[in-house]
Amino acid sequence: MNVERLLKDAAAAETREVTRESLPPLVLPAARRRHRPAGRWIVPVAAAFTVIMVAVVTVAFRGVLRGPEALGEHEGPPYFLATHRKGGVGVFDSWTGRMIDDIKPRAGHYAALAVSADRRTAFLAAESGPCRTRIDKVTLRRDGTVARRTTLPGGFDTRVDEMAATADGGRLAIVFNNFTGCRGDDMAVVESSSGARRGWRLPSPSGGSPEYVQSPSWATDGRTLFFLTDAPEDPQAVYTGVVLRELDTRTTGTDLAHARAVLRSTDNLSAFRPSPDGRTVMAIKENTDIDDGKFRSVAIVELSLLGDGSRKAPVRELARMTAGQIAPAAPVDFRTALDGTGRHLLVSSRHDRAVFRMDDGRFRRLPDMHRTDLGLIAW
Repeated sequence: MNVERLLKDAAAAETREVTRESLPPLVLPAARRRHRPAGRWIVPVAAAFTVIMVAVVTVAFRGVLRGPEALGEHEGPPYFLATHRKGGVGVFDSWTGRMIDDIKPRAGHYAALAVSADRRTAFLAAESGPCRTRIDKVTLRRDGTVARRTTLPGGFDTRVDEMAATADGGRLAIVFNNFTGCRGDDMAVVESSSGARRGWRLPSPSGGSPEYVQSPSWATDGRTLFFLTDAPEDPQAVYTGVVLRELDTRTTGTDLAHARAVLRSTDNLSAFRPSPDGRTVMAIKENTDIDDGKFRSVAIVELSLLGDGSRKAPVRELARMTAGQIAPAAPVDFRTALDGTGRHLLVSSRHDRAVFRMDDGRFRRLPDMHRTDLGLIAW
């Protein structure tokens, strides 16, 4: 209900009742009379008072009535990628939610997505069989339509969990899921033009070493790769949390445990986006209820890279989106995606079939997504 509009309509209706005919003739009192007749000016004074109250209430409640500030036209990435219930990957307009193009799988279903920061190259990983994955490389036009689709040569004899592309799409980092009986590298880097690859592995968990890799992301140089690992246990077998590590992909060796730790205690953080100067990283911080798994809030935070990862980095919250802001229903099954700059966030709720975006703290709901059930998203 728009309170401002109701007040304005009421004031207009009251004013329309005040006409020349409705006013009594003006009779000047005699000089000796020292009091004025009451009631003759009630109607015009009431009308004037109503108009004044409309102005006061409008000013007082303006911040509440207008809601979130409108986003600038064409601000942020123009489109995003997402899997949908028909099994393909859609390219969606990031302002309206309209599907721009649909990329149907050649075999199996898509299990991981990545898009380059220049918006021209997308990578789609499809499970084509048990412990078998093929990766399609899709060239996109400026408007998001598909110009060409090829397949990276060779394939992979394991399951792909996550991917990250360099800004120009020239290199692709792949994190594999080997917990389901598949055997192979834990992480690999592939040259998208030739298919040449290099792999790394984690040490055996029995030695108190990292057990998994998550959230790969490239530095702006296209050479340094950041990723999360389960922190090694200390001699007393005390769990110390998840560690963000930095790997120079040009160095020799295939042991990921030798990658330098740059941040510790990064639980509940994901989608790290290093700044151009390498001094800070942006990340997504999710707050989910431990008991029922319901979404409470999601925030964009900034952390300082301390260099040696010896202590917990200070966290500065830049923007937050709460469950109350995306009412009526807080999603249980939701996905988040941060763009390459770290300023623009997507939140997709499969339960509500809704997608929300947040740009520098301002948020909105994409209007055309209410009939679309999305899965994985990449921005």
